[in-house]
Amino acid sequence: MKVSIVFLVLLFAITVSAATAAVIDHTGNVTAGWNMLALAGIPLDPDPTAVFGSIPVDTKLYRLDAATQSMILYDVWTPDIFGNMLLTDGYWLLADAADSFTYSGLDDNDSMDVWISLPVTGWTLMGNPFSYDYTWANAKVTDGNITVSMTDATRTQSWLSSIGYWFDDSTQSMLDIGIPDDYPSTEALPPWHGMWVQSNRDKIALIFESTL
Repeated sequence: MKVSIVFLVLLFAITVSAATAAVIDHTGNVTAGWNMLALAGIPLDPDPTAVFGSIPVDTKLYRLDAATQSMILYDVWTPDIFGNMLLTDGYWLLADAADSFTYSGLDDNDSMDVWISLPVTGWTLMGNPFSYDYTWANAKVTDGNITVSMTDATRTQSWLSSIGYWFDDSTQSMLDIGIPDDYPSTEALPPWHGMWVQSNRDKIALIFESTL
């Protein structure tokens, strides 16, 4: 019950915020080859073809259904199976060429605290919901009853792994991301990028607190 109340309050806050937010153009870039993408703004039209414009996405765009731990491929003939582009999700896109895409979206997510659900034990492909680098150690974690720091969540509670993985499209290689005592390749997730997170229990959530 407490988890449900928390998410209802969050939904109300986002709805109120959306009603007063301005609409701006968000522009992202892709590299030829594989890209692990995330959106840096909430799209007005979340259909994948509307977000990516002229960049082909049919049978080239994937998301993870965390609940079933299965990858879902975008197919123009069955778009409902894939669903909409969401702010907190990460996506794999196989791009034919380097290009950019622009979509209209709300401008207020950078100043909001954003919740990211890790619904089941296993992997979640999530995305940086901000237009700036976000330090992984700054995220909070909650189970609906208590909220703790990333260090406590990974070291004391053992709710999730402190080490995640993101994809550097410029080198076409996977890099680790973690908190300082992990000595990772990076401690911050760049904007427009997704990352893999591994949770060790069901029904927890990350809280990315805005630094603006």
